[in-house]
Amino acid sequence: MKKRHLIGMLTVLTAVSTACKDDSETDLISGSSDIKGLYINEVCTSGTDWIELYNGSDSEISLGGFLLQDSKGADEEYTFASGTKIGAKSYLVLYKESDFTFGLSGSGDAVTLIDNQGHIIDNILVPALDDGQTYARESDGASTWVVLPSGTPGRDNTSKGDDTTPETSSLKLYINEVLSSPAGDDADFIEIYNGEEQAVNIGGFILQDDKKEAEEFIIPEGTVIAAKGFVVYSQVSPGEGDSFTFGLSSGGDKVIFLDKDRKLIDEVETPDFKSAGQEGYSYGRTTDGGNQWSIIETPTKGVSNGAPTGNGLAGQLFINEVYTFSDQSSIDDLDFIELYNAGSNTIDLSGLKMWESGGQEEAWTFPEGKKIAAGERLVIECDKEGYYNDPTNYPAWGLSKGPDEYIVLADADLNIIDEIHCPSLKQHESYGRLSDGSDQWVIFAQYSRGTANGGEQRQPVTNSLGLCINEVFTNNQDVQTQPWDDTKDFIELYNSSDNTIDLSGFSLMDDALDPEKQYFFPDGTVIAAKSFLTLDVDKKNTNGPVFGLGKGGDWVFLYDASGRLIAEIEAPAFEDSEVYSVGRRTDGGDEIVVFTEVSKNNSNNGKAIK
Repeated sequence: MKKRHLIGMLTVLTAVSTACKDDSETDLISGSSDIKGLYINEVCTSGTDWIELYNGSDSEISLGGFLLQDSKGADEEYTFASGTKIGAKSYLVLYKESDFTFGLSGSGDAVTLIDNQGHIIDNILVPALDDGQTYARESDGASTWVVLPSGTPGRDNTSKGDDTTPETSSLKLYINEVLSSPAGDDADFIEIYNGEEQAVNIGGFILQDDKKEAEEFIIPEGTVIAAKGFVVYSQVSPGEGDSFTFGLSSGGDKVIFLDKDRKLIDEVETPDFKSAGQEGYSYGRTTDGGNQWSIIETPTKGVSNGAPTGNGLAGQLFINEVYTFSDQSSIDDLDFIELYNAGSNTIDLSGLKMWESGGQEEAWTFPEGKKIAAGERLVIECDKEGYYNDPTNYPAWGLSKGPDEYIVLADADLNIIDEIHCPSLKQHESYGRLSDGSDQWVIFAQYSRGTANGGEQRQPVTNSLGLCINEVFTNNQDVQTQPWDDTKDFIELYNSSDNTIDLSGFSLMDDALDPEKQYFFPDGTVIAAKSFLTLDVDKKNTNGPVFGLGKGGDWVFLYDASGRLIAEIEAPAFEDSEVYSVGRRTDGGDEIVVFTEVSKNNSNNGKAIK
C-alpha cells in the first residue's frame, strides 16, 4: 500500500471558509444553513475520487445551486445543476470527472457542502487514506467518523461492503486479459474467456469497474461466446457502440464480471501501470482461465495469452493435494505436493518442471524415468533442509504456510499444465481437490498423503455470541518498549454483544494444537458487554496460557465449553525490530490488520496500522 501523510488541514479548512469569489460566484456567508438532515456521508480519496451525500430527513431536498468544494475553496468547486434532488433517507454519489472535476488528495483534504444561499451545510477533514480506504460516518448521518477498508457508495455505511457481496456463479467464464493503460491510439479493453465445453449465451451479463453500479455495461442480448473462445470489449464513447464507456484507471482499477442475476462470475484488480511507466502493457492470466496473472508487454487481445499447454497433459495430470505446514524440522514431516493422473494411460513425467512462489528460476525438474500410472497418485516431498541430500528426486525448497504461496506444474518448455494458489493452513491440514482430480478445492482437517481425497474438512468457525479474538501480540521481545509491556505475548478477547458472557470451560490453543497445553478458562470467568479480556501468554505462566506464541507466525483458536471452534486469528511472521500486533481493524470487526501501535486491553479503533 502507498503510505501518505496528513497535511495541515485546519489551516486548509479555514481557507475554504474564507476563500474570495468573483462577482459571478456565490459569496460564502458565515453561519449554518437552514438545511437540516443533509450530510457529507462518505468520501473516497484513494483511487477514483467520490463523495457520497446522505439525506437523513423525511423529505426530499432540492440541491440546485448547492456547491461542493475541496481544500482550494472557490477556486475548485462543483455546482449542482438545477433540478438535482436527493430523496428522503437516500444517497447521492458524485464521482470525479463524471461529476466534479477537482481532485481529492489522498494525503488529506477538506470537503465542504454549501447551500444556494452561501451557508455551510456540512464540512469535514479527510485524513490520509491508503489505497481502497474511505472516510465515512460510523453510521449514516452519525457524528463519529471512521476509516473503512472499502467503500459503501450508495448504501448503508454499516454494511462495510459485506451486505452487497454477490452470490457466486458456477460458470467457468473468466476475465482473461485487461488493458487499462493504452498507448497511442489503443483503447482500454476487457477480454472474456469461456472455459466451458459448450458455448455460453452471455446476453444480459454485466461488466463493471470499481464504481460498480454507478458505471456498468450490460452485454447485449443474444451475445454468445464459443467454447474455449474469447470475446473482447473495448472502451467507446457514449452512443458510439455496444461496449463499455467507463474508463479503466492506469493507476490501478477493478474489473467485475456478473451474470444477469448479478451473481459474481469473476473479478480482478489491475496493477498501477502509470507509476511503473508501462503504458501499452496489459494484465492477463498466464494461461487462459488459469489462476496465475502476469503483466504482458505485448497484449494478446482476442487470442490465447499463452502457448497451448504441453504434451496434452492439461486436464489429465493434476496438482491434487498440498501440505504446507511443515517447519522442516524432521524428515518425517516435510511439505509435500501430491499429483494425480486422471487419464487412462501411464504418464512419463521426465523433464516436467514444478516451482512455487520463489519463481521459475527455482524450478525443479522431474528426473528421467519418473512416471505416474493411470488413476494413481505421486507424492513429491519438499526437502529444503536437505535431509535426503538428493536434489534430483526432492525439490530443494519448502512451501510457505501463508496465503501468498502458489505452485505451478509445467512441461519442459514451461507451458503450464496446472497451477494453484494456497490459503493459510494450520497443523495437519492440507489443501486439496474435494475428490481426486475434481475442480473444487477445500481445506482438509487432516492431510491424506498418497491416498484418495475426500476426508473431513476444516471445522468451520461458528459464533453467534459476539465474542472474538480481537488482538494478538507475538513479538516476545527482550526489552521493554511499551508502557504496558512486560515482555510477554498476549491474547485479547472482545465481547461486542450487549450481554455478559460466561467463559467457564472455554479454551484457547495455538497452532500446535497440543492438548496438554490447552488453556481452559476457570469457572466463573466472565467478560462484560462491550469489554476486553486480555491474557498474558508465557510458557512459565501459572495463571494463563503456557503454549507460547511464535514470532515466526502462529494461530490462536478459541473454543466454547462444548469444544466448538468459535473464533480464530492468524498472526504473521514479524522481524525482531517490528513491535507489532495483529488484530481487528475495529473492535469485533471482520478485517484483520497489522498494528504498529499496539493497544493491549484497549480499543483498536483508530490505531496506526502497517
